[in-house]
Amino acid sequence: MTGALRDAIHAVRKARLRFERRRLDYGRETRDRADRLAAVLPASAAELRAYEREYDDLEWFHEHYADRVDAIHEAGVATDTTHWRDGVTLYVVCRALEVETAVETGVLFGSFDAHILAAMAENGGGTLHSLDLPGGPPGPFEYGHLIPDRCRDRWELHLGDAREVLPELLATVGPVDLFLHDSDHRLPHMRFEYETALPRISPGGVLASHDVRLSELFDQFTTEHGLPARTVCDTGIAGVPPWESPD
Repeated sequence: MTGALRDAIHAVRKARLRFERRRLDYGRETRDRADRLAAVLPASAAELRAYEREYDDLEWFHEHYADRVDAIHEAGVATDTTHWRDGVTLYVVCRALEVETAVETGVLFGSFDAHILAAMAENGGGTLHSLDLPGGPPGPFEYGHLIPDRCRDRWELHLGDAREVLPELLATVGPVDLFLHDSDHRLPHMRFEYETALPRISPGGVLASHDVRLSELFDQFTTEHGLPARTVCDTGIAGVPPWESPD
């Protein structure tokens, strides 16, 4: 492949990236992301917007990510694998908190894993522990397909039922700076993960959850525990104050 052809392909993929991010944009909530997050994070809206701009300019990440997304779409096994808007939120959170240890449930193609790990790469340190059931995503892909190669040494995949694996995992790697729920969204399981994770989150860390608009549980749980929380698009972000300390 010639250099000119490679540049042309990258230009097309970047255009697709911009188009898809606009298509998935929640509009006002996306534009107000920094202001929403500033209410629950120890960072100003200006600092958070700087991280948003940094993400936009992260060429090494976007070029790799677009290639991997293309492969999924071309295989015809999924049409919405990217979660750009929510990935940016997690990137910004991880950069603002300089997250060192994160635990996530629900991997599939690894969109959120990729964004968290990209932030860790820019931070210069950190490990993401991801948990999912044995099996993997559909098609000829493995869990974490979207994760850039340069970030994989920061990623540890754990396979098993969260009810069996998560308590021991959190006890082993904790305290954690970020816990992200994105697995079984049935209410009893969500509450189980929230209740299991909260005592293991560092003071000043974050409890995050995807697809929070499917129910009112995230809002109920954060209110019950006095956690300041905001929702940005489909992701809930709750700050853990200093008085919530790990066991």
